[in-house]
Amino acid sequence: MKGNRVNLVWGVVLILFGGFYLLQTMGWLPEFGPLVWSGIFAAASILFLVTYLANGREAWGWLFPTSIFAGLAIVVFLADRGAEGVWIGGLFMALVGLPFWLVFAIDRKANWWALIPGWVFAVLTAVILLSDVISGELMGSLVMFGIGLPFLAVYLLNRANWWALIPAAILCGLGVLLLFVNQAPETWIGAFVLLMISLPFLFVFVRVPKQWWAIIPGGIMLTLAIVTLLAGAVEAESWGGRLLALVTFWGTAVPFIYLWLRRDVYPTDWAKYPAAALLLLGAVSPFVQEVPGGMVALILILIGGWLLFDAARHPKLKG
Repeated sequence: MKGNRVNLVWGVVLILFGGFYLLQTMGWLPEFGPLVWSGIFAAASILFLVTYLANGREAWGWLFPTSIFAGLAIVVFLADRGAEGVWIGGLFMALVGLPFWLVFAIDRKANWWALIPGWVFAVLTAVILLSDVISGELMGSLVMFGIGLPFLAVYLLNRANWWALIPAAILCGLGVLLLFVNQAPETWIGAFVLLMISLPFLFVFVRVPKQWWAIIPGGIMLTLAIVTLLAGAVEAESWGGRLLALVTFWGTAVPFIYLWLRRDVYPTDWAKYPAAALLLLGAVSPFVQEVPGGMVALILILIGGWLLFDAARHPKLKG
């Protein structure tokens, strides 16, 4: 049963279903009961499965309605029989996610993307089943790990998918964080989140040097993580607080300085501008409270004037 035969069967099915629905809306047929709907959903699932088998294993799109309608048939039938409990919702969620695992199994190399939604639905199934026995923090952690781990699997299956490390590290980091959210100090939590955002970018830069841009968000987030951690040990109104501002600006300047020093390898001659501005801002930041507002404005004007003068001398930056 291929091609025209499949279309013929589906055409007949849709006409029959439309006819029954029309007769029902006109009051000539009674409302369908749960068992009838369960049978209709089961028949639809079987028909979708037959259509898939007729078109070959590569026509995996038919697997999704096959599994969903099977889930609807089972849930409606069980509900009509008085079944209760979270396991019914978990069963339906598992059947919704099942096609993604089948798609991945059909062609692991081409259909690697199916791992991500497959894992997500698997985790949602587990969350539903465990919702009555685990704490909210553990449930949230489970969700984060469940969504983050498939991204890690995508990278491990193909190292060219370096981008997958970024959501993997962030989501798994949040999963760890949720386990200790009520025990750890706020500054530690903030520093940990920033660190987990930073690490995948730095790893991408080390692993794939041509992705030189990754050192910028990686370096900035690492600096902010260190500053956040140090902020819990100093008083904001003291000189320690002012030195934190210096560390923030100078630490943020480091990736730009590195990129400028490597301008013979990367097209990063432009990096000298943010590096110089951040170094200057860091140098004056500890004293900014002692300097009149007009002096701060004058400094900003001087920085802007220098940038314009340098741009006029070098109208074209080296690529």
